[in-house]
Amino acid sequence: MKYLLTAALVLFTSPAFADFTQTPMAPPPQEIIDRVLEDPDCFLPEDLETNDMWTGATLDANTRIHFIPCQLAAYNMAVKVLLERRDDESDISTWDTLSFAHYSDELGWSASDTLTNADIDADAGRLTEFVKGRGVGDCGSVGTWIWTGYTFAMTEYAYEGECKGRLPEEWPVIFTRTSAPDSARTPDTLIDNPDAQTDGADCSVAPFCEDRAYFKDFLVACRQHRQDGSRYCSANTYVHNTSAPAGFDYQLRVSRERSGAPLRISMIAVFNMMSRKDTVDVHVDGIRQILLAPDEIETPESINDYFIGPQDLTDHLIEAMKSGSDIRFDYTNEAGEDASAQFSLSGLTASLLWMREYGGQ
Repeated sequence: MKYLLTAALVLFTSPAFADFTQTPMAPPPQEIIDRVLEDPDCFLPEDLETNDMWTGATLDANTRIHFIPCQLAAYNMAVKVLLERRDDESDISTWDTLSFAHYSDELGWSASDTLTNADIDADAGRLTEFVKGRGVGDCGSVGTWIWTGYTFAMTEYAYEGECKGRLPEEWPVIFTRTSAPDSARTPDTLIDNPDAQTDGADCSVAPFCEDRAYFKDFLVACRQHRQDGSRYCSANTYVHNTSAPAGFDYQLRVSRERSGAPLRISMIAVFNMMSRKDTVDVHVDGIRQILLAPDEIETPESINDYFIGPQDLTDHLIEAMKSGSDIRFDYTNEAGEDASAQFSLSGLTASLLWMREYGGQ
């Protein structure tokens, strides 16, 4: 159940209009609710009508959020969080089950596909949860996430492990995002092109005002130009798994912050997250290229997005990848078990050349 990236539960319905701001809120279709509640960790009274406790809100013309009750206790209610999406040219909905980072003294940082006592301020795009350690609410955790135009990014997390009679406002804040997350709906005026919103483009839907191209097994994309003409670009490939909620288990990303900046490599584990106490062995075409020590693995953006830290090792691996056909990451997962992720490198070199051409100044 440890999913940090969006887990896609794709089923289809056909409401009358594509623009959510023009239609009333309604619960998800029953088949969507039934699929979500198949999770054995969900337990509800047999006579509970989930539609009676469902809540939801419209985030923008293409996206709605739904809370589906999953667990009920004396002072906590856990919900599954679904995003309902449509594009501008269709009245077909897709349904994404979201997961979120959580903290506890027992597990440290982990992931869960439920939120407890969740609340959404749709106007501000702010999602919150309040986990009560006991009924008076003097211990537990409070998390805050902000809508970025495609998903939610954590902005603050407070945690009180011992019940000491303190109010949540007094709890230690153990995570604070130091910069505002990228938002397609509300651009950062310091780095985003101020004319982008006047060009008539809707950056809240695919392709999100990006330039994109496909080269065999890679998707390569460059974001909008910043005011200085630079762009963030990345080439991405996946380990597909049609039975997984997201449709894939792992993602490999080669990215560049701007033209002339060094390339960076990261592996994202949707499931089977990495133990940060063990080494990571990286092979290209079955030949070991690098052996990463625990302190050579970085997670600057998300706890399941693993970057190769030393730039010289990254540069060495990039050169090996350009002439290789596959790359494999061998690591130990959080359960202490051996895990492995293997990616095709077909299309990588063409993607890097495309990034160089379209990456801006």
